[in-house]
This record gives sequence, structure tokens and C-alpha cells, in this order.
Amino acid sequence: MNNVTSTPYSFVVSVNNPVPASDPRPLHLPPDAETASTIRLTTARRREDTPQARVFTPRTVQRWSRQAPVPFWIDNGRDGSPSCSVRPAAPDAYDVHAPDGTPLARITRRTGRLLPWPRRVQWSAQCISPPRTVTGRSGTWYAWLIYGVTAPVWFLAALGVAVYSFFAGEPDDDTIARPTRTRWRTPGAGTVLDYRGVNKIYRFDPQRLDARVAYALAVLHTWERER
Repeated sequence: MNNVTSTPYSFVVSVNNPVPASDPRPLHLPPDAETASTIRLTTARRREDTPQARVFTPRTVQRWSRQAPVPFWIDNGRDGSPSCSVRPAAPDAYDVHAPDGTPLARITRRTGRLLPWPRRVQWSAQCISPPRTVTGRSGTWYAWLIYGVTAPVWFLAALGVAVYSFFAGEPDDDTIARPTRTRWRTPGAGTVLDYRGVNKIYRFDPQRLDARVAYALAVLHTWERER
């Protein structure tokens, strides 16, 4: 995938209502492919701007979920050339391949838990060339500490909103946001991908991580939160 620059840049993953792929349809896509998401640079976030990349999935009755994963393809947004494919390999595991079938990485998700000891959700990518592991955990430890300490206040606030919504007959759209900032790091290279949950922006260093792997991580990470 051709990067706009070799220096760090920021992008967002937009989750679209599925749109049929435009004709002529690229040969590497299935006949029922549709555009599920777009990846846009933060310097060009207007809908009419050409995206950095487009994400395609096969049309299915059920939307993507961890219980019903689907393969997807990432194409260059400017010329439509294929960049990579991502296919489910096992529960919470996905293989990333180059257009010629060369394996690039395996992405895995480890579920978070509270007992017997707290553990954050973890997204990792085991890259093939060069061999390295990129790991990111949802939420910083200090954000989770603050979240835990203030939990009683959040609970009472949520209860009040729920009671108000019940008697007012209005839907409750307010949710208590858990810490979501995720920094993907690799030994010897530091942070290679950084997600900031407040503005939903990914900060990426193309010299430290293959853009195709970074985009696949960002898409899966976004889909889990927004679908």
C-alpha cells in the first residue's frame, strides 16, 4: 500500500452503511462485495474526499461480529488496487495476506476479564517479515484505575438517567464510556499505532509497522466497538 508520507500521520475508520461495490468490480472481490468502511486521513475527512483505503466485505444477512466474523479486503482508495485480505482463522484470530497470498501477520484478540485478576482486552499482531509482535491493550492502566474508583458515581448517574428515560418515555442514549485508548507497541520500536478514544483517531508510524497490518488492526478494533 502506498502511503501518503513516510512520516507519522493520523487516520480514522468510518463504519458505513454497506454500499455495493462500484462497477467495474475489481476481479479480486467476490460478486456480492460491498463497501463496509473507509479509512480517511484526518487532513481529508470530508465525505467527498478520496479515502486513503476502502474496506469491502461479502454481503451477508448478519453484520460482522466476533461471533460471526467475515473476511474483508482492503483496497487502495485512490486507484482501487488490492492492498491485503483479512480472513478469520480461528476464534478471535485473523490472517492478513498480501494480494499475491503472502502471509503478512496473524491478528489475535484476547478477552478482558475482572476475576481472578483484572485483565484488559488485548489486540496483537504477529508480523511475519520482519518477525515481531505488536501488542495493544484497551485503556491505559491509570484510566482504568480512575474508572474503577469513580464507578459508584457513574452507576448512580446511569441509574438516574435510566429512571428519567423510563418515566419521560424517551430512549436512553447515554452510556458510560469505558477507557478505550489503545497503544500498540513492539519491542525496540516503541509505539507504532496509537488510538485515542475521545476523537476516535489512530496515530500511525509507517516506518515502524506495515500499513496493511495497521489498517487491518484498526478496522477490527473499530468494528468491535461500533458494530
